Amino acid sequence: MIDYIVQSCQEYFSQGFHISPVFLVLIVWFVIQGTKVIIDVIKYKKIYWSTFFSSGWFPSFHTGLSSSVTMFVLLEYGIDSTLFMVTFAFSMLFAYDAMNLRFEAGQHASYINILRHELQDVLVKTPKKPPLKERIWHTPLEVLGGFVFGMILTLILYYWMYIG
Repeated sequence: MIDYIVQSCQEYFSQGFHISPVFLVLIVWFVIQGTKVIIDVIKYKKIYWSTFFSSGWFPSFHTGLSSSVTMFVLLEYGIDSTLFMVTFAFSMLFAYDAMNLRFEAGQHASYINILRHELQDVLVKTPKKPPLKERIWHTPLEVLGGFVFGMILTLILYYWMYIG
């Protein structure tokens, strides 16, 4: 068993270093979310690790990840492929969702938080819960940043690590 693993690893690395498409997308995810942590460090002079797993703010993870997959499909199959059309359509859907649908959900969370605060005296017997997160949406600039991050990172990783 160990010989098989060693032999598989030797064969993998003898072909030159490259990564699978899944790892390429995971690296893009890590860089986009890591950028949010770095922005917080610059902004607040403190590290908030929870930002790494949060939604909202710059750059948009949803559009970054979807544009990464779209760019990878474009590079692998070309602009005339059906698969590119499907990934492009889903990227547009993710961008729309990040800006519009999640904005509405954030507005609902805001209204619920106001109601909970106003009804606090009436709801004495219910357990105290933290307020709902209101900032789960993205501005158009944050979505554009996500698209650019996803596409550029995928281009770099594709030519450097995937086919390189």
